[in-house]
Amino acid sequence: MLLPKIKPINGDLIKLEAKKAKYLLPKKKPEDQIIEKPIFVEKGKESENEKITAKIEDKELIIPKKKPITYQEQKNKVATKSKYFSKKDFKLAKKIFSEINKKRWTSAINLASDAKNRSIYRLVKWLYLLEPINQANFYDYINFINLNPNYPRINRLKYLSEHKINTKTISDNRIIKLFDEKEPYSGYGKLMLGQSYLSKGNREKGISLIKNGWITAKLSKRDLNYLRKKLKKYLNTKDHIKRADWLAWENKYWDLKRMLRYLPKDYQALYNARLLLMSKSYGVDNAINKVPSKLKKDPGLLYDRLKWRRKRGRVDSSLEILLKVKNDPKFLVRPDKWWFEREIISRALIYKKKYAIAYKIASNHSMKSGPEYAEAEWMSGWIALSFLDDPILATQHFHNFFENVGYPISLSRGAYWLGRSYEKLNDIESSEKWFKEASKYLTTYYGQLAFIKIYPNKDFYLDREMMRPGDIEKKVFAENELTKLVVLLHEINKTKYTKDILKHLATTNINQGSEILAGDLAVSIGRYDFAIQIAKQASYKKRFHNTLNFPIIDVPLKINNKRMPSPELILAIIRQESEFDARANSYAGAKGMMQIMTYTARLVAKRARLPYSKKKLTSDPNYNIKLGSYHIAELLEQYEGSYPFSIAAYNAGPKRVAYWNKINGNPQKRKIDYVDWIELIKFRETRNYVQRVLENVNVYKYMLRKKPIKIRNYFIDKPHY
Repeated sequence: MLLPKIKPINGDLIKLEAKKAKYLLPKKKPEDQIIEKPIFVEKGKESENEKITAKIEDKELIIPKKKPITYQEQKNKVATKSKYFSKKDFKLAKKIFSEINKKRWTSAINLASDAKNRSIYRLVKWLYLLEPINQANFYDYINFINLNPNYPRINRLKYLSEHKINTKTISDNRIIKLFDEKEPYSGYGKLMLGQSYLSKGNREKGISLIKNGWITAKLSKRDLNYLRKKLKKYLNTKDHIKRADWLAWENKYWDLKRMLRYLPKDYQALYNARLLLMSKSYGVDNAINKVPSKLKKDPGLLYDRLKWRRKRGRVDSSLEILLKVKNDPKFLVRPDKWWFEREIISRALIYKKKYAIAYKIASNHSMKSGPEYAEAEWMSGWIALSFLDDPILATQHFHNFFENVGYPISLSRGAYWLGRSYEKLNDIESSEKWFKEASKYLTTYYGQLAFIKIYPNKDFYLDREMMRPGDIEKKVFAENELTKLVVLLHEINKTKYTKDILKHLATTNINQGSEILAGDLAVSIGRYDFAIQIAKQASYKKRFHNTLNFPIIDVPLKINNKRMPSPELILAIIRQESEFDARANSYAGAKGMMQIMTYTARLVAKRARLPYSKKKLTSDPNYNIKLGSYHIAELLEQYEGSYPFSIAAYNAGPKRVAYWNKINGNPQKRKIDYVDWIELIKFRETRNYVQRVLENVNVYKYMLRKKPIKIRNYFIDKPHY
């Protein structure tokens, strides 16, 4: 794990005396707050103002005024003492989290009840209540929510609490009052509230809630049987069909399977066929044949058949369904789901050079709003411009895209392609207008392409960072109970539990610098990934924290006399691969900072004349970075310095890059434009990866030099290595 190497400067650090810190708890429990005892009861009385006293030199929170740009490695080990908690509580915290690791929650909560500092108990109880399956009751949730409204993920706790409601033990008035201000978050909550309204004589509202909640309620096998019998007077066959349909669209296999017995025979056949299609089981054709002819055109069945065919590479038979299906959002039920299939098939058609039909499939999406609508409009415009040579048609789609997005990456993308479309129409004024619009977003891939286009000789620099908080804001932040708990979790080497807390702290008082303070705290405990996530979220609202968003660490310049790629490229790859999480493990088996596969790491280590160690891939960041740097250096040599090819190969493998060059054309041989080549990458993850790394390279170049730079055009065919 990496930590900042901080050189204290006069006035650069603030010291907070713990003896002045107070935990603010309710002086008096609100009336009607606790009706029944929770399962877990705290031991001891919680004081109104609990004070922790200690020597100042042992109890200070260090928050740098200026976040350093050089990070050093720190061994992952448990601290010997705590800055904010007594020796006894610190020792207890280690025992508690040892029990949590073993999923012994009852033992962990009982141990936490013995802590003198009650914040430890609150932390453990909060973590327990967030567990999807636990033994807590409704009152455990409600008491915690009422007493700790400023804790993270309160809405999630409210959602989970709804699944603990029992109409036998909780009064109807209590349930109705619970949802006075806001409707239930869950379908299950609607079922419980509906029953309470029925008991109180509000039949219309009660039945409406029950019918609505039944569709989406998360129900165990036992709950399903019990509630179906209890509510049978209010639920009919149509309601059961609606629930089955929703479960099928959401791919809830086992929930749908449990519903089959409550459906009419015709619909049992329909949803049995959908079950087989979604699970890729044998007997699909036979199951479809058993579906009555009146249900053969069911949009869900058509969708599942389309998906089944597409996953088997049957583009032509998939196309047959898309061309025949009724293009009406009401008929399609979930046009957003249909779009996912449309996009894949449209791309497959582009690879086959069937551009007109690819455009038809993409543009007939039938959506009017939403992220899928925006993506469909962009793709339709791209096909029209790049493959049908119809810039007039393209501008219509790109305008629709631009007007329905809000994040910098998307805004720059829409503006850039509008610029290209108007350029094709020889409308220079409009073209420049849109390229200038795109160039406003300089940390984005398309923003940088537009900047190069419109300002070829102008220096590149980033927007000024937000003003750093003052000493008063730092003190308030440091005295926050959650801040001290983050430090404690770091001291016992359990920083994985800090993610939600840090993100919550970032939103507590944005105008007073909470994003910066939370980001700095994340850095101080070695969680650059959480700091980056905080800074990214802020950037979507045009609040820029570049130092947090783009961490800088030492990377090798040479390995065994072989020159390595530029630091800005290595840093850009690390940021995209792992967000500087040295212990990252992907589902595919990629490991460490640069997410290297073990097989690749073994081969690279041999060629680099470095000893191979699987353990060091996640325990030694420097080792991981050496292997990753050497690998990208080899790829750059293989692709004659091409950044797009090398980055794509690092993510998806050289064989795939060779295949894409074969079917789409090689931009190095002037057979296709680099921008189109990247957009033609088959995998969405790799397309996004290449664009994000390329945009980060120029940002890191600026960050490393600390002065305006010329943006490098990585699409010019000359070596960059």
